[in-house]
Parts: sequence; C-alpha cells; structure tokens
Amino acid sequence: MEAITGLRVLDIYSERSALVAHLAALHPSLISYNDPEEPEWPLVYIDTPEGQLSWHIAPSDLYLFAHVPIVGNDVAVWDGHDTPEKYRRLRALTARNLTERA
Repeated sequence: MEAITGLRVLDIYSERSALVAHLAALHPSLISYNDPEEPEWPLVYIDTPEGQLSWHIAPSDLYLFAHVPIVGNDVAVWDGHDTPEKYRRLRALTARNLTERA
C-alpha cells in the first residue's frame, strides 16, 4: 500500500473538496473562517433536509467553491454535529434522494 505523504494528503483533500463543492451546489451553503483551532482553513457549511454538514477546505481548493458565499464568522453557525453524525446525515440524504427518484 502506498505511504501517504504530505503531498498525497493534499491530493486526497482536493478530491474530497470536489465532491463537497458538488454538494454545496445542490443545497444552501456558506463558507466562513470561524474555527479558532484552524483559522487559516475555511469551513463550508451545507444545510440539507437531513441537517447541517460541514467540512474544512484546504485554502488551495477554495476556487472549487466560487459559487458559495463567504460570510462573517457570526453568520455561519455550526450546529454541534460531530463527524459520525455528519456521515449519518449524509447517508440519510443519499437514501432520501434515492427514494425520491424511485
């Protein structure tokens, strides 16, 4: 298995960012720099019918999100979800979309 180097990690972030940018185009979304632990990394907040989803975005991938408004820190508010809850919501959103298509 290939070792994950610093450059490879950025490649993985870029691939994930492309998918998150697609989700952000489908649902109301905002970007803010409001994580005090990572102030240089923007956060994208996506409001879906299953609840909020959020991810840090590598600054080098911000161009993928040109369609998402960047707002002040007090406008984008994290709802407190953790990573397992985020991915539970994403699975529920996928199931909802499949049901709506059937």
